Amino acid sequence: MDYLWISEIQISPIGPLTFRRMPSGLLHIMSYPFMPPTAMSGFLKRLLLIADGKIWPGYDEDWFRPQDQGGEYTITLNPEYRPLGAFPAAGSWHIHKTSRHGPKNLAHVEFSQLLKSESKENYQLHHWDYLFCDLLTGWVASHDREALDALQELKNYGGKAGKEGYLFVYRVVKPRQLFLQQGEYRPLGLVPQPCRPVSGTYYNLYGHHWDQNYTWTNGDKGGVVGYYQVGAWWNVATMSGPYWAMDDGVGFPASAPDAFLQGDVEPVWGGSHEPLG
Repeated sequence: MDYLWISEIQISPIGPLTFRRMPSGLLHIMSYPFMPPTAMSGFLKRLLLIADGKIWPGYDEDWFRPQDQGGEYTITLNPEYRPLGAFPAAGSWHIHKTSRHGPKNLAHVEFSQLLKSESKENYQLHHWDYLFCDLLTGWVASHDREALDALQELKNYGGKAGKEGYLFVYRVVKPRQLFLQQGEYRPLGLVPQPCRPVSGTYYNLYGHHWDQNYTWTNGDKGGVVGYYQVGAWWNVATMSGPYWAMDDGVGFPASAPDAFLQGDVEPVWGGSHEPLG
């Protein structure tokens, strides 16, 4: 198709955030300066659940646990939603690096207890990144406008996201129809491979691999069974190629809605990076 729908979502942090950069070491917990698309997917899915009157996953019945995956699970939006990530405005964010003490054994319990026993944990110093910003602006794309209309209910709902941090939805803009254009443009959000921009900062990120036969304990089908690496640039000045136009000369790379979800899913865009026509 040569069009899609997109909703803009403004998300407000209520404190410092950590969206852990991967791959990462144990001693230096680095943070992305934005909410990755995969983190945004899980965050919005949880908000849709509590907006529907359900309990935040992990605090009620274990409907969300898979039947055949050894107890591991990943909660995400369904494939009709394609989160593109959420980003602070230029010049309005800062990564603060600090030091924290923590146990070497990550299976510890003593460190988090209020009443401690006489046993001694073996502590070590961690270097920790915190993202400070006032607002994150993100987008969710879809070919289904009704699916995006459901996101309107999320205003003022919030919860935990990433490795550390709490946020709430400040504003949800009504879905807007975007059409595919070709030419030079300023990209919004991330520019994923195989694009090769000449500016921007490169990040290693990950996408979800969707299996339509994944089975949950309540009988629902479809879920994430793995991850794959995605290279992407942020803060790209300009580039050329096909893009979903928010305005003339401003938009999203045509491949962006498909970059972070693979497997048993229908692609939003099936083209190439060659000129249209």
